[in-house]
Amino acid sequence: MSDEPVQTLVLDHIGYRYYRDTDGRAFLPASRNRVRLVTDIRKLDQARGDELAGVVGVPRGDETLLEAAAHFLDGVSERPTQRIVAISEGLLLTAARMRDRLGVPGPTEHQVLGYRDKVVMKERLRERGVRVPDFAPFTEANALELLRRHGAVVAKPRRGESSAGIVFLDDAEDVRRFAATTSKDELARYEVEERVDGRLFHIDSVVRDGVPLAAVAGRSVEETTSYRRLEAFRDVAVGPGATLDRLLAFNRRVLACYPDFSGVTHHEVFLTQGSGGSGDEVCFCEIGGRAGGGGIIPGFLSRTGVNLDEVVIRSQLGLEVPRPPEPAPHLTGYALVYAPAGRLDTDLTPPAEDWIIDTQLRFQVGDVMPRPAAWNQAAVTVTVRGETEAQVQARLDEVIELTLRRLRGRERG
Repeated sequence: MSDEPVQTLVLDHIGYRYYRDTDGRAFLPASRNRVRLVTDIRKLDQARGDELAGVVGVPRGDETLLEAAAHFLDGVSERPTQRIVAISEGLLLTAARMRDRLGVPGPTEHQVLGYRDKVVMKERLRERGVRVPDFAPFTEANALELLRRHGAVVAKPRRGESSAGIVFLDDAEDVRRFAATTSKDELARYEVEERVDGRLFHIDSVVRDGVPLAAVAGRSVEETTSYRRLEAFRDVAVGPGATLDRLLAFNRRVLACYPDFSGVTHHEVFLTQGSGGSGDEVCFCEIGGRAGGGGIIPGFLSRTGVNLDEVVIRSQLGLEVPRPPEPAPHLTGYALVYAPAGRLDTDLTPPAEDWIIDTQLRFQVGDVMPRPAAWNQAAVTVTVRGETEAQVQARLDEVIELTLRRLRGRERG
């Protein structure tokens, strides 16, 4: 094996600080990597490290410019790109396309579509007998037919993120209005599916060759569209018992449909009452080949000692995915607290508590906050730990109430 550093191209829009752990240890150390980074132009200040050989900043959301910058960095490199890394959901396909074009090892576009495009992923799983919602690419006719069969449907961007752009369609008038007020190009990027009436859970796994090496599950207390009403979102880990066993078993079955996949998955499912009173059933919602958002990464780290972003990076570098220890018996959960548009005039940092394991502040005092347009645009995200689901939820409620009081100006901290 060569001792030469790997020529690594990194596509990023969340900031290069996420490529290090909380102690500053680099996930792409200079001893093993020569990194060329394309990042959000607003996050250029985070681009620090001896491993960096070149950095270009581009506006977030401009995929054409991002790809052009990536090809530029590849072209000016003294050696060809050997690996391409992207940890954010929205960049997985871009990275895959570049691998295909440059002949770089790693997940291909065909493989990534299976956990990035909601139509493709459900087609592939349905072929393998997995229970998925009844679905179709969006057309007005498809939506009306699904509405006739199921009574209510939901339109989702096929490659959407963070519940942005989801539209609930309750009747034929809703379908026709959505079709009439949305451009043809935009409609082509949507799918439509039956609206599954059930509780939403997620399973987060470290995976090797389609087999989960370690997995934890969580329950969404609120709908993921609660940000539209500026209502806080809570997520609580599922403790030992029959529900956890069923979720993990379903997760193993779904992951077996991805035998070539190694890395990290964020898998969302519904637990819903079966038809005819036959008992509840697990129904697939979607799966992503990346770490979950919110407080999932710090929660998984707290219970296993493993950083999920680091596992994603290792897998895309072609390194062996490590087997985490069994999750610790304590549970975790997180809260997302959303703020109305306006200037932030008080610090939202929660008080120090030994049960608060991570806090992420999107805004600092004096910042102008836009109204949230997606699930991941909370003003503050707080992750907690507890011995039981009830204790975790109670601690989340405490954090939420304190944050809301500060946002209302009733407490100045």
